[in-house]
Amino acid sequence: MKLRLSKQRITTTMLISMTDVIFLLIIFLLIVSNFSSQSGLPIRLPGSNTAARHSLQSIHISYLGDDQIYYNGEKVDLPALSELLTADYTDSEQVVRLSAKQDTPLQKVILVMDIIRGAKYEKIFVATEVLKENQR
Repeated sequence: MKLRLSKQRITTTMLISMTDVIFLLIIFLLIVSNFSSQSGLPIRLPGSNTAARHSLQSIHISYLGDDQIYYNGEKVDLPALSELLTADYTDSEQVVRLSAKQDTPLQKVILVMDIIRGAKYEKIFVATEVLKENQR
């Protein structure tokens, strides 16, 4: 008995493998993308020519002047800020993002930075805005 073998080409394309590749690309892009956004209180930050975006902030402190301090969006006073920072300390790699209004006196910002350093945080990121060409 002789079997016939047909050597016909397959004319349909397999979209299943292409769908898998696209799905994996979407997952990869979602994982790699940076989803950190600045949310919080509307304050006008001071400008800097060398401002850069950092995505490793774990704690955000906003100083609005008149002793209005916000710790991750919640209003606190200076003694409570020190206690919260000490309670949330896990390791020296934690980053604290400090933002203050543009017209805040430097001494007040340094006072808050001293409280942050007193809670053993070593990395303090001071938030700024990028200056536009006409502001320089």
